[in-house]
Amino acid sequence: MVLLLAAAAVPGVRAKAVSRDVYYGANALGLTYYTPESLGPMLNWTTKEIGYLLFMTQYTDPATNATVVINSADQYWDLQRLGLAMGLMDSVRIFLIETWEFYPVNKQRVTDIISDPSVGIASRWSIMSAKTPDKHLRVGQFASIGSLFADPFNPVGGITDYYSKKVWNLIHDTGGTINFDGIYVPYRCKWALERGNFVVPNNAVIYNQTRGWIAAHAGETANVKVTVTCDMGEWQNGVKMTVDDIKNYIAFYYAWAYKDTPDDPYYDSALSDTAAKYRTYLGFQFTDNGYVVYGNYVHPFADDVTAGNYVIYPCMPWELYWAMGELVANGGAYGISRRYSFSSSGENLVQLDLLTKEHVDDLAKVLQAISSSGAMSTFPGIDWSAATSRINADLDFYSTYGHFVISNGPYILDMYSPENLYLKLIKFNGQRSTFNDDPMLPEDGYADVIEYQGVQNEDTLLLLVAEGEFDIGLFAFGANKYLDLSPDLLSNLSLYNVASSSVDLTLNPYHDQDKDAPIVTLDTGTYFNPFAVREIRFALNYLVNRRYIVDNIFHGGAAPALSGIAPSDPASKYFTPVYRALGLTEEGDFNYAMRLIDEGMKNAMEQVARYGHTLEKRDDGFWYFDGQPVEVKFVIRTEDERKDIGLYVSDLIENYMGFKVDRMLLNRQKASEIVFRKPISTYEWTLYTGGWGAGGLGSMYPDWQIYYWYSPLGYYPNFQDPRHQPDVTVEEVLEAIGKQYASVDAYAKAVQNASRVYFVFNNLGTPDAFSTSQYVSRTVPISTRTVSKLAGEFSMTDATSSDVIVSVGGPLVNPITAEYDDAALVHMAIGDGGITIVTPQGNVTWRVPKPWWNVTEGYFIIQFFNDRTTGALLVTIYGTDADSTAAGAYYFLTHIYQNIDAYGSLNYIVGLWSDTEFGSDIPLPGSSQGDTSGFSAGDDIIIVAMG
Repeated sequence: MVLLLAAAAVPGVRAKAVSRDVYYGANALGLTYYTPESLGPMLNWTTKEIGYLLFMTQYTDPATNATVVINSADQYWDLQRLGLAMGLMDSVRIFLIETWEFYPVNKQRVTDIISDPSVGIASRWSIMSAKTPDKHLRVGQFASIGSLFADPFNPVGGITDYYSKKVWNLIHDTGGTINFDGIYVPYRCKWALERGNFVVPNNAVIYNQTRGWIAAHAGETANVKVTVTCDMGEWQNGVKMTVDDIKNYIAFYYAWAYKDTPDDPYYDSALSDTAAKYRTYLGFQFTDNGYVVYGNYVHPFADDVTAGNYVIYPCMPWELYWAMGELVANGGAYGISRRYSFSSSGENLVQLDLLTKEHVDDLAKVLQAISSSGAMSTFPGIDWSAATSRINADLDFYSTYGHFVISNGPYILDMYSPENLYLKLIKFNGQRSTFNDDPMLPEDGYADVIEYQGVQNEDTLLLLVAEGEFDIGLFAFGANKYLDLSPDLLSNLSLYNVASSSVDLTLNPYHDQDKDAPIVTLDTGTYFNPFAVREIRFALNYLVNRRYIVDNIFHGGAAPALSGIAPSDPASKYFTPVYRALGLTEEGDFNYAMRLIDEGMKNAMEQVARYGHTLEKRDDGFWYFDGQPVEVKFVIRTEDERKDIGLYVSDLIENYMGFKVDRMLLNRQKASEIVFRKPISTYEWTLYTGGWGAGGLGSMYPDWQIYYWYSPLGYYPNFQDPRHQPDVTVEEVLEAIGKQYASVDAYAKAVQNASRVYFVFNNLGTPDAFSTSQYVSRTVPISTRTVSKLAGEFSMTDATSSDVIVSVGGPLVNPITAEYDDAALVHMAIGDGGITIVTPQGNVTWRVPKPWWNVTEGYFIIQFFNDRTTGALLVTIYGTDADSTAAGAYYFLTHIYQNIDAYGSLNYIVGLWSDTEFGSDIPLPGSSQGDTSGFSAGDDIIIVAMG
């Protein structure tokens, strides 16, 4: 079948023929926005173009001068799946596992806690939700540096280290927050977002520290309008929040993020990101409980990301921000001898810390001076005189608690003793409410008191949690650490996993740029680089058994990772069609790997021969280039489990690929010198066990992943030129995927010429066996040899390219059908008391009847495949139940086989069988329990999907 692109798909671009394989490939990847017709010139793109488009949201193709802009979620995820499929096929980087560490929790004390694999129990929501019998939570914190916090505690330019952020997140609330699905959602604020063209009104203002609130952009056109409504609760000093807190907070950042004069003391260069964000604001209209903001930043399709740019909610009273500004910019005028900065420290300069007594005392002097005689500096729109009562409340709070960490969250910082590595939080009972009822994002904490105690030895910390001295250990340990605990102590713990890093195989695909052959020419000689052969790189995906690595090297402390989109990433669910289409599983596919290796080396032999070189595999099982053994220079990191991974993969390469391996066992410093700081053209390495840190819970949109992992715009394979230039195109990857889907007309031809036709079913005497003999067998010419096999006794390796296999019965009872169900364009998803048939045209669901044998209708699926390893044709026929399977077999004989021309180009047919004729033409599995009717030739069959 040849389908022609509609000329209107890409104006001015000549239509191009698209093969049926491209169509099937697009269906397999689950493309919903793009069709092969609308892809047009994008069929020639690689990860370079798609990676750029995903990262920058638009791309102008120099070949056509046409600009592609992302404007919908469907388009975005189509591009992501195409990009990943191409990246996996190019295989310069092969991810293996996502490593886990485990937070310890004393199960005798903590009976419930929110956890998520991306953050474990380190999130604000986990600590807030932890339930103890006495509502007293004791947290053990690893303090290896001898202090609880590594950075100064101020919300303008500090609070950047891991532990200070965890505590601060319990003290303050945000307007919106990212939930566990990676979506930015309302919390203390809600919003209404409108896209379009809006004229900025005359009363929509921004702040200028010399002119005050001005309508600088009145009359301009904004492309988004966001109405933000916030909860005006209480500050922890008892003062009611007002819109001035929001308004003056915004003004503060306008003042400090922009340099108004060459020597502007009210400027901090570290706030450059804030300045860039504020440039997207064209004007604010303030209301009693929020504001309307006009702007020119709009995410192409994600309203939550757009909203995140415009929701502004202060975490301290406004007068504290401006008083801190006075201390930093003008402290001398208040008799302060120290010079402060929000974000840096150095000679005669200290970074402001609201938990350091001397700093807090200096800030108190500034507040007292402002309260009694006014500020030494004035700013238009900032009314210091209106803040007197607020400042007095701040000073009262300071007198009570000894600090100015005054915020709006669920807990108050009650006590901090840095010398004792101790911190105490108490529940804040003032008025505060949220605009979110997600139980995973609670409004209030369970504990009345939370105590943090620093411990400088990690073994001691773990032991104290197990013994019940601490309820929670706020430090994640590797699985091996827990093996050292006695069974009694280990039984006291609940362990909560968190993704800590990913491990990959980074490959060096370099070859001489002036040769279309996997040859590397150096001063020391000419070499064959096996990883310059794409099929060899791709084969490693299937040769490696990720499940083996998880179970035997990490002892369960990891998860198989099939790509750079880690299993804990909120976006991972969108990429399942890619793995299904490529047949990529955690166990691998040894037979397919060997076929790829054979194909790749056969092509390589021809390529090197054109340049006068020889490549041969000798009786010892190894490959030789110009008479010398082909060698893989494998840089293996030695600090952790990557050493064992490297040794495991080395054995696979030698035993099955036939390449000698130089196992270069190196630490981080030496490995980095070779792999990352030198061009790949030096050819000092060909393979590396890479490791990458996990990013925690973030947005669900992985804009940078294809760009970074799988394109020459990122690490491909490092940041040194020359970087690998991918040659896998959109069209090529779709064709490669689509080739595994055969069509009906292939069956008629294949059975006429087949060496053997295998009938494979789950067991003798079952309805599936009867369906095979009664219906399917009659589609095979009498001259063709047929062989019946039980599914448990048959392997696809028994077949050859001239064989046909008909597998009858569903994936739960027939492992041959199950083997193809993952890659099928139509498959069954089982759960919630039913079976959902997933098709490119939409899904249908069948409910299990009660009793189970009382089936009166069901669905069947007929599909055709080209086995990618043997080349044999395979047909699967199965249903939601035995009667439906029989209906499918009957329909295959009486309708499809009898009308090959009408069904010829189809890959799958889904039918609905209804029991409309009493009786049954095959034995009933529930006959002993009262079943008297099942499938018979007079029943109704309706086709519900085909393609």
